[in-house]
Amino acid sequence: MKPRTHILQCLLTALLPLMVAGTTPLFAAPPAQPAMQDVQPAVSVFAYPNNASEGRDPFFPGSTRAYENNPEKQNIGPSFTDLTLKSILGAPPRVFAIINNHTFAPGDEGDVSVRDGRLHFRCVSINPKAGTATIEAGGISHLLHLTNE
Repeated sequence: MKPRTHILQCLLTALLPLMVAGTTPLFAAPPAQPAMQDVQPAVSVFAYPNNASEGRDPFFPGSTRAYENNPEKQNIGPSFTDLTLKSILGAPPRVFAIINNHTFAPGDEGDVSVRDGRLHFRCVSINPKAGTATIEAGGISHLLHLTNE
């Protein structure tokens, strides 16, 4: 029986330092973390081509939509040049203005067809004596004068 106890004692003396060494990371300080850097997300930049030699749509190579939808070429504000005040109807308590074949009262909002599509505006006031109507679109006010067509 002596050889078996001798083997157990040898194993115990060999494993005891390994067991103690294995538990030391539990009591040690955590390893130092590298300093976190502020990572900024990537920003996409889209360059709109002005003609076919500068670039084209990879999915629709024959399309000209990329050149027409260039935001640098588009007008920022509404275009009031296509609006015409055709008539003013009624008396001061109830006054109506006909703008591009649509009837508006003060405070009314609506869409009117113009050359570039449709323009949404609000009729602010109508002055029958002066023959004018004040409209507002996109935060910009404009005074329309009665035309003789």
